[in-house]
Amino acid sequence: MKKTELAFNLISVPIDALMLFLAGVVSFYLRLQPSVIAKPIIYQLSLRQFLLYAGYIVPILLVVFAFLGLYNLKGTRRLWQEFSRVTVGVSLGLLVVILMFFFDQNIFPSRFIILSSWALGIAFVVFGRGILKLIQRWLFSKGIGLHRLVIINGESGASNVIEKIYSDRSLGYSVVKELAYGETISDELEKLYESKGLDEILQANASLSDEANLRLVQFARNKGLAYAFVPNLFEVQRNAVETSSLGGVPLIVLKNTPLDGWGKVAKRIMDILIATLCLLITSPIFLLVSIAIKLNSPGRVIYSAMRGGKGRDFKFFKFRSMYSHLSVGNDYGGEGAEKVRQELWQKNDRGGKDAPFLKIKHDPRVTKVGRFLRRSKLDEIPQFWNVLIGDMSMVGPRAHVLDEVERYRNRYRRMFSIKPGIFGLSQMAQVSWPDLPFEEEIKLNTYYIENWSLWLDIKILAKSFWLLFFFKKPKEDY
Repeated sequence: MKKTELAFNLISVPIDALMLFLAGVVSFYLRLQPSVIAKPIIYQLSLRQFLLYAGYIVPILLVVFAFLGLYNLKGTRRLWQEFSRVTVGVSLGLLVVILMFFFDQNIFPSRFIILSSWALGIAFVVFGRGILKLIQRWLFSKGIGLHRLVIINGESGASNVIEKIYSDRSLGYSVVKELAYGETISDELEKLYESKGLDEILQANASLSDEANLRLVQFARNKGLAYAFVPNLFEVQRNAVETSSLGGVPLIVLKNTPLDGWGKVAKRIMDILIATLCLLITSPIFLLVSIAIKLNSPGRVIYSAMRGGKGRDFKFFKFRSMYSHLSVGNDYGGEGAEKVRQELWQKNDRGGKDAPFLKIKHDPRVTKVGRFLRRSKLDEIPQFWNVLIGDMSMVGPRAHVLDEVERYRNRYRRMFSIKPGIFGLSQMAQVSWPDLPFEEEIKLNTYYIENWSLWLDIKILAKSFWLLFFFKKPKEDY
């Protein structure tokens, strides 16, 4: 989601609230007009009391709107696509009021106000969003917030959908380039992604083979891009599918992950809150562990090294669990430590010397205190700082050493479309299965990317902490 889209989504929350309040106020004053409804007013309800009741109901409606996806919108989505969701949302709000009225008939004693607020609520909210859409379209016309689009058109020639994209900038797209599918398509897309940046790929050639389409889907997912194609082109697993239209032409959009837009905002807020809380709770442990490390072996308390992250590599922090002269890095053991590490690769316990990850049972580089830190996971406490500054998340794929990452980055680029995490599905699996095969780890991480939800994060965190404190650790010493 573009930054401008996120800004409009944020603005739409108070706009929706204002429109709902206005709908209620207009309904309230309409009821006071004798010409609107013949029946006399028999209730005593002041505007202040009415607004107080509305103050309870409007936030509920906003939450309903959020669950209906009304705050996870692309600027390229048409207003009519929002109308049905707004109608459903306001109707659910009406149901809430009816339930409240069932238990307390003093609440909103006028049925006219209730029905009028329902109808005007839909109209006013759609009107408010329509104004935002007009502003957004004006920004599109000025080249602000456009989605950078590459079109894969093969040999199909010009089509209606492509003509509309080129001729109507208000659709929200800026065509970076139109490519013909060929053997070098991945390289061409990679160059465009690196030099100009891309947001979406549109495959508009109906004659393209399934294999070719799957190749393009894989590239889009690895880069975290949206992928759209004209319907009936091919069959593929659709974990996050959204129907849309572009200039009257129906499209099916395969979203890379539900972790986008407001999902990303919610996850980041949760990361900040939980990481801050964890740092505060573990601060006394931080001091004790630091003293233990210093007494056990000379060297720095915190070990830092580069790890592979989303879009860029980052400096990763943890408590030092190895002897300093055997820890890899120029600030630690340098070339000597790297030589020892390469020798250990020859007897790697997790897949052999050609495997992506290095795991050594009874690793001779680990100190006595380090073995305890690793088994108790206390060595990972400084990673909460990585979460706080935004390099990592509380939940996500494991962050790996750079030379390990280079062994699989090109093949599994999708693992880098989201931030790595302290906890995750693969990390949980390795608690009881230390020799977890690499392919199984990839499957678990892929499942997480495709099926992300805030509730899934909460469940992973809850189970991870339970495993950390109550699960009997396996005998294998890693």
